Amino acid sequence: MNTKKEKIIKMSKILNALLKIGAIISLMAAAAAMVIAIIAPSLDLTLFSYGGIWLNTQFDGNVDEIRAILVPEILNGTLMASILFVASSIFKDMSHANTPFIQKNAIRLKVISLFLIAFGVLIQPLRMLLVLVFVSPQSDIFFSINLGYLVFAAVFFSLALIFEYGAELQRESDETL
Repeated sequence: MNTKKEKIIKMSKILNALLKIGAIISLMAAAAAMVIAIIAPSLDLTLFSYGGIWLNTQFDGNVDEIRAILVPEILNGTLMASILFVASSIFKDMSHANTPFIQKNAIRLKVISLFLIAFGVLIQPLRMLLVLVFVSPQSDIFFSINLGYLVFAAVFFSLALIFEYGAELQRESDETL
């Protein structure tokens, strides 16, 4: 086996492990936020009355306000964990396959691009809606879509197309031999 291939396999194994660890941490953060949202009525809410870290606004720490803050964070952690798990499966297959250019990886890259679109389009509007409904209808919240996530979604979708083309070339090469 040549050294470049060995390096790819070794790095793929390391990235697979690191991405899985990151996904587990993201899921744990989302689960912690969910637990806090569920048990919020029994918490001493004075802890939360110092100001909304996520909202840059003062609030009095009632249960609905805390849940309005935590629901988007739960979705955020879950989406991040999903992206990291899908990415780890790409690197897992790269460490086992003879080539990274397989159709499965192209599909996974497209899935990651969809998750990134969800990040850019869903999180901030959901946060805004929950604040307006549960915190204060007079809040100075503005609607925004995170274009950075949409740009990254386009990059990952382009990579998916490149991987599809690579998989097609690999298949043609295998058929020729």
